This record gives sequence, structure tokens and C-alpha cells, in this order.
Amino acid sequence: MKKLLSVLMILVLAMSFVMAAGQGEAPAESAADKWPQQPINLVVAFAAGGNSDYNARAISKYLTKELGQPVVVTNIAGSGGSIAAAQVKEAKNDGYTVLVSQLSMNIAQAAKMVDFGFQDFEVACVFSASADEVLVANADAPFNNVQELIAESKKNPGKYKLTANTGASTQWIAIGLQQAGAQLNVVSSGGSGERLPLLLGRHVDLIPMPYNMVQDYVDKGQFKYIANVSNQRSAALPDLPTLRESGVNAGYSYYNTMFFPKGTDAKIVEKFSTAVGKIVNTNADYQKEIAALFQAPTYMNTADTVAHWTKELQEMMAISDLLQGK
Repeated sequence: MKKLLSVLMILVLAMSFVMAAGQGEAPAESAADKWPQQPINLVVAFAAGGNSDYNARAISKYLTKELGQPVVVTNIAGSGGSIAAAQVKEAKNDGYTVLVSQLSMNIAQAAKMVDFGFQDFEVACVFSASADEVLVANADAPFNNVQELIAESKKNPGKYKLTANTGASTQWIAIGLQQAGAQLNVVSSGGSGERLPLLLGRHVDLIPMPYNMVQDYVDKGQFKYIANVSNQRSAALPDLPTLRESGVNAGYSYYNTMFFPKGTDAKIVEKFSTAVGKIVNTNADYQKEIAALFQAPTYMNTADTVAHWTKELQEMMAISDLLQGK
């Protein structure tokens, strides 16, 4: 009998251990669950002072508060954003390096400047849309619209300089104007922060720029608008025709977008994108700051962002030969 009781006690104890094991502590948190635990680097693919840069800086301080870790902006300019994209593409996929780029990456792929595209990243979200892009000239330029620009450039072939960044959106504008008959001297430039001093210093005659970055110069009589580079007329400039309306087959809008290196944990991408969306859609201070830049708060989740970039890339691939100079 004692032996039987001993056996039963052993069985009961064994069952207790099994049940305890089944109801034991929850699995240890993964790195994605604990993320972020260190500063996050937002790598802007353009120079400081441009559209992508100030949008990244505008949201970074709110992300710092939302995520509980510093979100630091680093500028890596060059080749229409391709240098930064290539570096982030090869960065460690631990969730602490994020690329900020826009249309230029699709153009670089279509122009075959690079052998990669947005598909080679983990797409996070669109976090801002720039103010309307406009084509501006010095106030004393002998033309006031696209038709006059084309006519004047034909009289003086190569005299008037237009900035363009190879493999970037501005190259599309240069191609469109040339196809429409303009005989311009297209000169290489960097991002919008680098183009502005060129026009101010009269080193060039025409630059595409976000409206909010040149409005003051127009108001002061230094610059004048030639056309709206965006696809639709601007509510801020309802009387300014678009390039497309003026017979130029080009036009775009900038949707600043965030990307992680391929292989970054989906939980991290989602957590980051959700934080961005919360700021853009609900943070009154951020929205006020963006409104001062003549921008409407704009956010797309990952699925919508992928759909936008896919459609945009298809449009760029349709003019791939032109972007390659063929």
C-alpha cells in the first residue's frame, strides 16, 4: 500500500510539473518587441535645407517623443538620392536606419542609374507631401511663361541655364521642356536646397523648386513664376498653369517616404509606421508646423505607399529610354 501511495504521489508531482511548465512564464520578448532601444537614424537622401530634409526634421522631434528614443537626421546627398539609398540598402536591418526619399529613386531605377529600387527595401510609409513644385526664374528674365521661354530659347540656343539633377525628378522636367522645343543649357545641380543659391547668385536662369521655398523671393520681386511643375494647379497659385497645360509632357508631386533595409522585422516597420501616422494625423503641433510650410498633413500606410510607388515606377519606366538619353 505504501508503495502504491508513493507511486501516486510521484505521478501527481510529475503532472504538477507538466502543468506548471505549460502555464509557465511568457516567452521572452523579441528584439522587435523591445524596439527601439537606441537612437534611430533618418538618412535623408538629399542635402540639408531641401524639401525632404525639412520634412524629415519636422517629424523627427515628434517621433523622438513618440518612440522614446532620439530620432536623428543625417544628410547623404548625391546622384539624385541614389548614394544614400545604396548605403541604407546595405545597412544592418535592425530597425535603427531609415531612408527618407521620394520620386527620385523611381527615376534613378528607370534611368538605369542603379540596379535596385524601392522593392529592395522594406517600405514603411509616406509621411509628407511637399508644397507644389514650381518653375521659377529671376524677375528680369525675358520670358514670363513656358511658351515665351521656348520661343526665347530658340532665338538664343543654350543661353538660358536650367538646373537638373541626373536621375532625379528635375531631369524629367528638363527632358519635357526639351521635347517641347526649348533649347536650354541643362546644368547639373543637387537637391532643392542647393538649387536656390544658384538662382540667387544668377549662376542659372531657371530652377524647379517647392512653392513654399521661393514664395518670399517672388513677393519681394526677386523671382517670378513660370509654371507649376505639379500635375494639377495649386490652390495657392490658381492662375499659374501647369507644365502639362503649357504643352510640356512632365509633372510630378513629391511624396516623402520612409524605407527600412530589406529584412527588417515587420513588427518594427509596423510600429514605426503607426507612430508616424499618429503624429501626422493627430498631433496638432506637427500639423501647425506643416501648415506653415504650405503643406497639408499627408500619410499613407505601408500598403497604400507600395501601391503609389508601384504606379509611379510604371510611369517612369514608360519614359526609361528618354531618361537614359536615348
